[in-house]
Amino acid sequence: MGSIRSAFAGGCAVVLLSAATAGAGATDDRYFSEQWNLTQIGASDAWPKSTGAGVLIGIVDSGVDGTHPDLAGKVEASADCRGGTCREGAARDRRGHGTTVAGIAAAKTNNGVGIAGVAPDARLVVATVLDDDGSGVTEDINRAIQWVVDKGARVVNLSLGEPDLVITSRLGTPLRPGVEYAWSRGAIPVLAAGNYGELGGEGSANYGDLHAVVVGSTDMKGRVPGYSTSLGNAMWGLVAPGGNGDGPGQDIISPVPGGRYQWVAGTSMATPHVSGALALLLAQGLSPAQAVDRLLATLDRSGNCGAGCRGRLDVRAAVTAPAVATVPSVIAPAAVDAPDDDLEPLLPAVAGGLVAVAAVATLVLGGRLWRRRSP
Repeated sequence: MGSIRSAFAGGCAVVLLSAATAGAGATDDRYFSEQWNLTQIGASDAWPKSTGAGVLIGIVDSGVDGTHPDLAGKVEASADCRGGTCREGAARDRRGHGTTVAGIAAAKTNNGVGIAGVAPDARLVVATVLDDDGSGVTEDINRAIQWVVDKGARVVNLSLGEPDLVITSRLGTPLRPGVEYAWSRGAIPVLAAGNYGELGGEGSANYGDLHAVVVGSTDMKGRVPGYSTSLGNAMWGLVAPGGNGDGPGQDIISPVPGGRYQWVAGTSMATPHVSGALALLLAQGLSPAQAVDRLLATLDRSGNCGAGCRGRLDVRAAVTAPAVATVPSVIAPAAVDAPDDDLEPLLPAVAGGLVAVAAVATLVLGGRLWRRRSP
């Protein structure tokens, strides 16, 4: 099995595995039987109703390996958005984080290898914003959000964090311009809560009235692990499978570049479960506001999941719920009169000029990271 070594203190649990054929259960995907996360949210019970066909999910991250067996042919468009502009072309993923996120949301299903994605027939638009060390610039991320939305993304996955969480918790998120652009154009932003626990006693980030679904983690028993940051005052807060950081069997198995798979943990992994769930709902013909409303109305509320948390993700209940006339609790996106190629009109006046500063964003990872290469 090779040696085991600590690769990243404070990271996520990882074991690299080779792609293989054969499998059992609801699909013929090799590792489906180990995807406790899909069982927890009832994904396979939702697929007869919706597989996400026709919906584009925007992956704003470290890129995506579009040659991976579980993602081949899924990337509609890609761009490198580092350095102030988005340049279309292959979004190679040297770090692996974006490939992992994309696979959890939309990996091919019943293809005889790997895993199943939450929305197996959804497709992807990919914007690279993170360097090989996992760092990026807030302005690049905001412009990348705009780019994927303008390319047709109806869900935008943001498995990202921010470095100065004390400032963030007091003044709000510098990702607001991109998030609000997405919502105003009919796309649903889905944002990782972070793996900082209670932010050193400061509580959660100040999401306030941000139009984003904010996602914390659950482990395989449905409990919220200690690393998952409180959802605080988020308008639309919930938790989804993210693992507990203890590795194989306890975390989330997902693709990495080179046709391999890994066990990972963190709110970065919880977030694409929700992105995939929203793609399933949008594919059923719901509007963005209706999809968010349905998602929140069908959450599992059987146990406490912390401050600001409305419940645990239940894809089966959301997708199979009967269509009934209800008073919506989510405000529909309002039109914003801004040119497609200019995000500046959406920049808010944030106290202290926070948005004007090129703040660095880092990957949201939780628990421990270990690598074990197969023979």
